[in-house]
Amino acid sequence: MSYSVLILDDDVDFNSLLTDIFEQADYAVTSLSNPLEALDAFKQQPYDLVVTDHKMPEMSGAEFMKQIKQIRPGVPVIMVSGYLENDTIRELISEGVGGVFLKPLNIFSLLERTTELIEEAQKLGGLAEKEEGAESEREVDAKLGFPFRSFPCKSEASTSFAERLYSLRNFRSTLTLIGEKGTHYRAICDDILGFNEGAVAEQLIFLGPASFDGPQTVSQLQEAKAQGVERVTCVLLDVENMSDSQKKLAATLPRSDGEFQAIGVALRVIFCVSGDLDSLFDEEIIDENLYILMGTAEVRVPPLRECAPDVGLMVQQMVAEIAREKAMPAVPRVEKSARDLFKKQSWSGNFEELRSTIGKILDSFSGDLLTVNLVKSALQSNEAASPRARFESHLSSQQVDLLRAVAILLGGERAKVASFFAADVNKVAAKLQ
Repeated sequence: MSYSVLILDDDVDFNSLLTDIFEQADYAVTSLSNPLEALDAFKQQPYDLVVTDHKMPEMSGAEFMKQIKQIRPGVPVIMVSGYLENDTIRELISEGVGGVFLKPLNIFSLLERTTELIEEAQKLGGLAEKEEGAESEREVDAKLGFPFRSFPCKSEASTSFAERLYSLRNFRSTLTLIGEKGTHYRAICDDILGFNEGAVAEQLIFLGPASFDGPQTVSQLQEAKAQGVERVTCVLLDVENMSDSQKKLAATLPRSDGEFQAIGVALRVIFCVSGDLDSLFDEEIIDENLYILMGTAEVRVPPLRECAPDVGLMVQQMVAEIAREKAMPAVPRVEKSARDLFKKQSWSGNFEELRSTIGKILDSFSGDLLTVNLVKSALQSNEAASPRARFESHLSSQQVDLLRAVAILLGGERAKVASFFAADVNKVAAKLQ
């Protein structure tokens, strides 16, 4: 039996968005827009979690929470709102709110906090007893026991990947990620950094064929050291497309050889490549030194075609992120048939192709519901794209690498980065998030 969630929000569109999110994550959802109706529903059913808006005309979320907690004090509550003062947030938490989320939502964080709150309530005995004879165990494919956001882990392939990656979290020298074109290495490496959060002051530096050279890398490492960083994890992207001199430089980095000898900060390297290491070596794309280094610990990243159950949540998360970047007035919800169509695609370009497709849809989107017909049109457009269009799309995907490199050199001041590129600071900030 799935856990049950009561959603209360008088904004019909946002209520539908929340409903889609929780239903995609296999929760049994009751959605209501009227606090009095929601109160009656709560009296009749022992919900495992309540998600409520804060500002509503009939009754505030805080007032609603007080009433339901008089009925069942242990029920966990999550509060959502368009805007809240810090003092209000602190007051809500002190009154028993288990999580406060501002719109637009980070879907993965919302679901992660939901899992935590339900588990905490179970341990404290705060959840109502399930009906006699009901299943007490649910399928938990997203529960890993550690934070992980690059995949929702609804599929066996992504769950196994997450567990394998976590088992290698304490690698000392090198780790190799092998993924197909369009793999979202940045998000994956952020997860790796998160595995050891708090254990050591650490920083990621992303380096690709356009940004990897000795002097610039040394400068970035020195800057990290000056900021008090104890360890730097250098992420080398598209290693197979680097020049011979860059590949030789890459082999010296994890050993702190050559120009990296006197840095004075612990170094480790994540190599990101497309293609089997043996094949890359046989085809002389990488030499023996690099082959040995990269083969020390390697992990295959599953392509999206092997993770169809994950795609629905990834789509909704991307819609929320892109809507924020475009400063859209509301986050569109995704029609179920549209999500199903997204799941059926092979996505040869993986994460980047999926995100590009959603971005293309939202470029000219003005409604509140992303329909299956809009998705079909975007997919047909993808198939008809010219080689030039695909090349321009690839160049666009490399912009973030260059922005991050300049941001590091300029001390992370986004206004200076925007000035450097003569670009709008808000657009620069959105791409650097």
